Amino acid sequence: MPILKRTSAIMRLEQAPYLPYIVSILWAFFASAMLLESDLYRYAAIALLIFCCMFHRDDLNLVKGDWLAQLCVIWAVYAFLRFSWGIAAYGERGASEWLYVFPLLIPWLGVCLYATRDRIFAAVTFVMVAGFIGLLLTLDFPALIHGERFSPLYHHNSIHAAVGCGLLFISCVYWLAYAADTNALKTIRGKALAAIAITTAMLCLVGIFAAKSKGVWLAFSLVFGFMSVTAVIHYGRRRMLVAGALALLLCLLAALATYDNIKHYAGPTVSAALRLSEQAVSQEEIETAMENSVDKADTPNSMRERLMLWTNAIDIFLETPLTGSGNLWLERWQHAKYANVRFTLIHNGYLEILVRHGLLGMAMLLVFVATAFFRIRLAWKRGLIPSSLMLYLFSMSLFFFITMASNSNNRIAIGESFFLLAGAAVFAISIMLRADVKPSAPKTTA
Repeated sequence: MPILKRTSAIMRLEQAPYLPYIVSILWAFFASAMLLESDLYRYAAIALLIFCCMFHRDDLNLVKGDWLAQLCVIWAVYAFLRFSWGIAAYGERGASEWLYVFPLLIPWLGVCLYATRDRIFAAVTFVMVAGFIGLLLTLDFPALIHGERFSPLYHHNSIHAAVGCGLLFISCVYWLAYAADTNALKTIRGKALAAIAITTAMLCLVGIFAAKSKGVWLAFSLVFGFMSVTAVIHYGRRRMLVAGALALLLCLLAALATYDNIKHYAGPTVSAALRLSEQAVSQEEIETAMENSVDKADTPNSMRERLMLWTNAIDIFLETPLTGSGNLWLERWQHAKYANVRFTLIHNGYLEILVRHGLLGMAMLLVFVATAFFRIRLAWKRGLIPSSLMLYLFSMSLFFFITMASNSNNRIAIGESFFLLAGAAVFAISIMLRADVKPSAPKTTA
């Protein structure tokens, strides 16, 4: 009898008219880390998993038999056991080691994403509008005019804010592309949202410039080029001619107007990086070249600290290159060449992986990324997803993986949520491939 009452209550809740609104808001909260550096995305992920268990329990079997899902579970178990052994045997907890257990959640979040895929467009719309409001409230235009650095949106530092602005820009661009593909812009509401998307994208460019993160500037430049080329390929030269010419003109004008400021902030780093590259290629080993750059007085402090961190990380990685040091990496850090450097955040996401899990951890990442690329492209070829969605996933991933080369973005909220969301998208698309079904029509309201 209690079971019958519980089932009846769940059925009534499932039919509640407000439930779709809640689902859209939860997905928006899940993606909110690009705007707000907090743990909100974790609570949203837990709520979505509970929702999936309550209303889509049978769908959990949709990833059964998927070797990639099994690999995620195996890796998560391995990472958890290794983390536990490090504590039990050596008393070492490491730092942020539990992040490597997160792959356990990705397949089931993928199921939830697949089951609620008709609510994702509304969720992205929420994030975009929230980003628009957040940028208006946080952009310091007087500081911008004077060429000073400031942090847009709600992040702990300007580098994280720049990454968030980059992800939001990409989201706005492909929101527009997807909305255009699905005729969502024909209504008055759609046109108003399109205006917000365009304005938000432009404000994101301002935020990226104002944050003065050289690594994000480089990543965004490369990804903007990728987005431009793929737009021409997938949407046709004629369709993109006016928009592309206008965007190019605006970029050239912006570059001319900000050249002196960009040179002031990026020039010393570029010069030091070129000198380091020449030394490493021409006559010295990379580690020797890095040490020489650390000792040079004209090396910028931010670059000097990164080189010190990277030297430590490379030395620790080379001690156990196959499986990494696990929790013990922090203990070994105390005996590294630059043990007195003020950070243990390595400021390179790939070295973060290598010092903990070595080439095995890097192989896990590469296998997942390669499989994701293959499945996403296959789904596009079969017509299961539109070009806008495929290019969105590729552009977001390319941008994030480039920024990981100069910052440990995988260890902050924006990185954790990115990997969970991007991984969930891969499994949602994998389910679509197995079922060979097309996505539901998007809904522009919650």
